[in-house]
Amino acid sequence: MLWRQDQGGHKRTIRSVAWSPDGRQLATGSFDATTGIWERDEDESGDYECVATLEGHENETKSIAWSKSGALLATCSRDKSVWIWEVEEDNDFECLSVLQEHTQDVKMVAWHPNEELLASASYDDTIKIWRDDDDDWYCSDTLVGHESTVWAIDFSPSGDELVSASADETLKIWKRFVPGNALGIVTQRRGEPIWKCVATVVGKHERCIYSVSWSKVNGLIASSGADNTIRLFEVKDATAPVGTEGRLTAEQQKALNEPGVLFEADKVADVRKAHGTSDINSVAWYPNADHGDWLASGGDDGSVRIWRLEDDRGKLSKSQSQIEDCDDTTDDGMLLSRLKEL
Repeated sequence: MLWRQDQGGHKRTIRSVAWSPDGRQLATGSFDATTGIWERDEDESGDYECVATLEGHENETKSIAWSKSGALLATCSRDKSVWIWEVEEDNDFECLSVLQEHTQDVKMVAWHPNEELLASASYDDTIKIWRDDDDDWYCSDTLVGHESTVWAIDFSPSGDELVSASADETLKIWKRFVPGNALGIVTQRRGEPIWKCVATVVGKHERCIYSVSWSKVNGLIASSGADNTIRLFEVKDATAPVGTEGRLTAEQQKALNEPGVLFEADKVADVRKAHGTSDINSVAWYPNADHGDWLASGGDDGSVRIWRLEDDRGKLSKSQSQIEDCDDTTDDGMLLSRLKEL
């Protein structure tokens, strides 16, 4: 263990942690309604010091996220709001906007991988897309389709798609359509893009899906939830003939202003009982190509486990660093690889 924060800082449960893009700072979101900003001391101790505490939320801070540039930090809360902070010199943070269009608890925020565009997921069953207009942030689109709480979201490597995970036991893939797109999907006023659902993954999880991560390296989607299972999906163009299985003809697309099913998400690997009998609350792919085949998971058993994807994309092997053994068989008869130490 390099460092442990158990004195000072937060007064209640820490719900979310996020590294700044340059790795110099660590942000922590807590049920005490604050966000802590930590920097590592340059002396021999290597301890982290809390250099700023961001206050303003009226209730639990649920999620935090840095923009790719590191110039912005987003936080969300049980108080139904999303806050956007500008990172200034000398560890000062200025609140640029308080966004209050969700009607229920906001579960997660996620930045676009290349643009200063933010998505938020909520207990109100929706996803909202937030854009900047000269430091005036506004909701440019609301994504409706899930039938229960949206717990998690993540952008594709290009940022043109978004995946969402819900308590309705489904994953949905949403695509951004710009004005003048090839399918003729009508966009919004002011020439802004519109987001449409282009795939729904049903029947792959048996209970609430709590987490989803779209790898920026290998393009695979990882999901986990209350069924104690991690699943990996490969997204590809839908192969069903036009006019069947949800595919719309050009005339139907124009009449309904809907793209229909454009993508399929094929399961390529899974791990049952990945954390024994415990819920798996979080999965996250390694962010760059250094270890792009690594996947981390965290569960109610109090453990964090590191998994490695093998080259054939059909096997997921787990590291030796775990609390208890797991059953390595899958529901489709695929046998997962033997243990491998990372």
